[in-house]
Amino acid sequence: MTDAVRPLAHEDIRGVELDAWIARLKRSVAERVQDGRVFPDFPSAEVQRQFVGSAYEDALDEAGKFYAFAQESMVDKAYKRSPGKGYLDFGCGWGRIARFFLRDFSSENMVGVDIDPDMVAFCAGANLPGQFETIANGQPLAFDDGSFRLITAYSVFTHLPPHLFRAWLAELLRVLAPGGLLVFTVEPPRFLDFLEATDVNSPNAWLAALSVYKDLLPGLREDLSREGIAYLPSGGGAYRERDVYGETVVTAKFVAKEAAPHDGEVVRYVDDPAQFWQAAVVIRKRPPAGRGGLLSRLLAGLTGKA
Repeated sequence: MTDAVRPLAHEDIRGVELDAWIARLKRSVAERVQDGRVFPDFPSAEVQRQFVGSAYEDALDEAGKFYAFAQESMVDKAYKRSPGKGYLDFGCGWGRIARFFLRDFSSENMVGVDIDPDMVAFCAGANLPGQFETIANGQPLAFDDGSFRLITAYSVFTHLPPHLFRAWLAELLRVLAPGGLLVFTVEPPRFLDFLEATDVNSPNAWLAALSVYKDLLPGLREDLSREGIAYLPSGGGAYRERDVYGETVVTAKFVAKEAAPHDGEVVRYVDDPAQFWQAAVVIRKRPPAGRGGLLSRLLAGLTGKA
């Protein structure tokens, strides 16, 4: 690679407007080198769809909406005062989400982690910004308390069984700095209605596969009503056995309740199918002497049983 052509850096795009930045990333599907800067690579379309259900421009369009949602939250005054410096992409997969945040963070302050070593290896060699590490379920992250001012986890908590949901939420809030934000997605209760409407004859392989679990719906609805979380152990291939990966539905009240003991307060919760397939959530890490957020208390009162 010559001096004239080098990997894209934070300094190249930190002043680019939001919509223009998203458009440039979409353009990178067909034009990886733009103005002498190399944009991150992509795995095969098959691998992209395996992990996120779509590929190339469609996959980036979905990620771009999530990025824009995060940007709306990052104007938070507490976030701007947060002592954390880094960004963590938890469950980075093939790096779809992390590439967007190069606009906000220098590469040396960006980290991606995943339980899949194959995806970590791909990210490390794909001109993606930051460092990438393999993690293990049940093992603490190798980061100090309060290391990050921003953590994202797109379509990760939607698949975790209750014990891992709680454990990883606590661990992410440990490494999040006071004032920092955890921006992630969860599967809201409407997913159970979606499951009930699935058809074994659907041309969509995922929908057809889900339909075989419809007989579990009464139990799932009971779990959700009683515990605030319901887990369908479907499994997801290598590194994602049924005991650690499935379809997980939670209530907004459950999320707020589980975050509170770790100084996390829900400051945004958006469940709008027109915007996101899943519900999008923002948790702010309170300072040690902080008090519970107004939105968390409102959610606790408005969302019914846990």
